Amino acid sequence: MAKEITSQTYDEHIRTQGLEFQVEQYYEPSQPPRRRRIDYVLKFLVPAAGQRILDIGCGVGTYAFHSALAGAEATGLDYSEESVKAARALSARYHVSGSAAFVTGNACKLPFADNSFDKIVSADFIEHITDEEKNSMMAEMMRVLSPGGRIVIFTPNAVREKIGDAYWQLRHVLFGNKIPVNDLHYGLISRRGYEAILKRFPVSFEFHYLDVSRPYLAHVPLLRKVLALNLLWVIHKQ
Repeated sequence: MAKEITSQTYDEHIRTQGLEFQVEQYYEPSQPPRRRRIDYVLKFLVPAAGQRILDIGCGVGTYAFHSALAGAEATGLDYSEESVKAARALSARYHVSGSAAFVTGNACKLPFADNSFDKIVSADFIEHITDEEKNSMMAEMMRVLSPGGRIVIFTPNAVREKIGDAYWQLRHVLFGNKIPVNDLHYGLISRRGYEAILKRFPVSFEFHYLDVSRPYLAHVPLLRKVLALNLLWVIHKQ
């Protein structure tokens, strides 16, 4: 029976990891893949002074924090109370709490007025929700985003993850290796699957293959569809 994933699941992760882990992973990342992840998303989000930016599924506040550093008025939302608590503590530590606010809430029922934001980012989040929730989240993002606004979505490549699963199954058979399990990625989606959702809304969008671990894999024709680790969409509200 699959493990039930709740906000308490993430609360426990944050408590166990501690604040210094979050700093090393998201605020001052020491590992190149972590740094690339942030740089890739910010490249397409382009936060700037005076912009109102919403970070959905913000975790410990990664993109709200980096947007605030760029001068934006940033808001982070997550349903994990411990994540939001950590985000507030870290934004205070880095002296951006005046321009970065964090709230506990549901991505499918955003607690904000219509047209509240100029840009929205959601990175490494949609793989944690169902396709039905992805639809609801998209409708809510459209509601709170100003006309002409931008949304950036970053998520793992479902095709690559399935190949990875097959690889570990084979290693298990051949060498007895333990198969890694990630219960949190129950909502993985392919490029085609997510674009089917986007086409239900009055938006235009551009798509990019990326890879935070081996960047060259995102540039190999044909193979990048199955080998690139990450998918990114830049969505424009019409």
